[in-house]
Amino acid sequence: MEKPYINKLIAGNSGMLACIDQNGELVRLYWPDIDYQQHIDRFLVGIVCPELWQGASWLSGAEGQGAVPAPNSAEWHIEQYYVQDTNVAVTEFFNENAGLKIRQFDFALPDADVFTRHYEIENTAALPLTVGFTVYSASISTVPDTAGVIFGQDPPALIHHRHGYYYGLASGAQTAQYQLGGNSFDSARQGNLRGNDTIGMMKDGALSWQPQKLDAGGTASFTIRICFAHAIKELKKLLRMTLDADPLADLRNTESYWTAYVKSARQIHTGRTEIDELYKRSLLVFALMRNKRTGAPLAAPEIDEGFTRCGRYAYCWGRDAAFITGALDKCGLTGEAEAFYRWAAAVQDENGGWQQRYYTDGNLAPSWGLQIDEGGSVIWGILQHYKAAGNKGFLRDMWPAVKKGVEFLLSYMDTETGLPWLSFDLWEERLGEHAYSSAAVCAGIEAGAVIADLLGESSRLSEQWRESASKLRDAIMNNFWKPEWNRFVRSVRVKLNGWGEEHTDAKAWLKLNELAITRDYSLMDGTIDISLLGLSVPFGIYAPDDPHMTSTAEAVERQLTVGKTGGLMRYEYDSYIGGNPWILTTLWAALYHIETGSCGKAREYLEWVVKGATEQGLLPEQIGRETGRPAWVIPLTWSHAMFILVLDGLVKAGEL
Repeated sequence: MEKPYINKLIAGNSGMLACIDQNGELVRLYWPDIDYQQHIDRFLVGIVCPELWQGASWLSGAEGQGAVPAPNSAEWHIEQYYVQDTNVAVTEFFNENAGLKIRQFDFALPDADVFTRHYEIENTAALPLTVGFTVYSASISTVPDTAGVIFGQDPPALIHHRHGYYYGLASGAQTAQYQLGGNSFDSARQGNLRGNDTIGMMKDGALSWQPQKLDAGGTASFTIRICFAHAIKELKKLLRMTLDADPLADLRNTESYWTAYVKSARQIHTGRTEIDELYKRSLLVFALMRNKRTGAPLAAPEIDEGFTRCGRYAYCWGRDAAFITGALDKCGLTGEAEAFYRWAAAVQDENGGWQQRYYTDGNLAPSWGLQIDEGGSVIWGILQHYKAAGNKGFLRDMWPAVKKGVEFLLSYMDTETGLPWLSFDLWEERLGEHAYSSAAVCAGIEAGAVIADLLGESSRLSEQWRESASKLRDAIMNNFWKPEWNRFVRSVRVKLNGWGEEHTDAKAWLKLNELAITRDYSLMDGTIDISLLGLSVPFGIYAPDDPHMTSTAEAVERQLTVGKTGGLMRYEYDSYIGGNPWILTTLWAALYHIETGSCGKAREYLEWVVKGATEQGLLPEQIGRETGRPAWVIPLTWSHAMFILVLDGLVKAGEL
């Protein structure tokens, strides 16, 4: 099944992640980690009500993504939100003609591999109704012809399985019918399941449960449990235990768990409801986007597993994490920030570098090139976290990774320019030598020197590192500052045409390594890019009020501000998803303004971001340049992190 690009709601327990679309349909469900594996191909919940229609009416309003609605499908009006200060997602379905109102609560138990869909049904009609539920469920398998499904009878459950992964769905209500494969989708829609075998080599099946009588104005409830395990005996045991539990008690306990989590963090009260609520929602997003087993933060829930519009998002980048952990520290969640750096030390390459991105379990994710700023950001972030938490033991534990990391950065230098050698920029689009990457590397080397001194390591070593960082600062000025433009440029010796020859005569012929082929690289890329602010914020290569920075920042805002909707693009001529303003880029400019004391402008940018949040309080990656509405990737963890950093800066400045 082709998945929707936009996740409307997310829920989970930091070891399981569920994604729900705008129709209330469960479209993605990850376990045992929040990024892998994804088990759901399709999961449709239907209402059976013989007084109103034949067969089942899917609550999502159609037969699933891209399918044609059935003639008997009812028209459901939908509203979606979260229970206050929790990660309990709610979708309300209302059918005025049918006289039915259904409230769907989606939540994962905090301490178990159980996802729950709890329904509260109200008959708003003047006549009694008979209401029942049916579910069509199809799993995903990398080898479809060996997918498996079972109808278990103790307890009655539909169980999907593939090697080492089992998940079953069941309800405490009395089971009416089941079917494995055999076009069970149409059978469920028609309200007539035809169970035969109890095990089969197919990936889908359906269950239905005995209907309930609802008097006029009456209410009822129904609960579906989805349980996960690595062995079928464990799964059946978990199903039995879960079905014996009270779903309402589980719902209340889950709500209490999340409200306690929010209260455990730093409390910010600005007097602005929309800002305060977005702060709390950001805390809750951080929890869902962090793998509780490893500590690695996820950039975003996946939105494009088919690689149709982007390079995928469900991974952990050291670049994003440096900003995210900074936000966690500002929120008082220092333990969560520390866990990432311990994870980062464990996944570090033997040569001291870090690769572009990883799965949150620590395995290397698909990548297309080295990003040298990742390593610099991680080392810089270790020092920033120490400044926030003051844990010298943590710093001592990190020292081997820091030492190896700095040594790798120093080894990865271009002897001609004095800059970090060819790598991909922070947007992962161009191979070259970049201003932002150079700033991250310089900051990482300087952080390593500070850490060495704090730990009483060799003063000769720290002095050598400082001297190297000083030379890199000079190289940044010599290579990226263009006095004729009165600003910095973003890249030199850069591959602007990744598929062929550069469209310029001003180029150099270079080899990435001794065995690589020789390719041509443009000598300079003068495109104005928001990442040029990284020379000052966060890496501090130049003071915010340095004339070189102020003139560069003025050019950045002048060229990248989107006139119709506001906000800042990533860079000139950006065409990704239409070239929209981004949340994080706009907040990056706000951080710079806070540093220069222009808090009014920073607050203006923050207000723009708050207006760009979804109705559910989630921050997207982008805002549509024509619509002013969330346009891509919901939620993006980096967006929420930048919101926290700007909010903290404005609070400290007395502006909020």
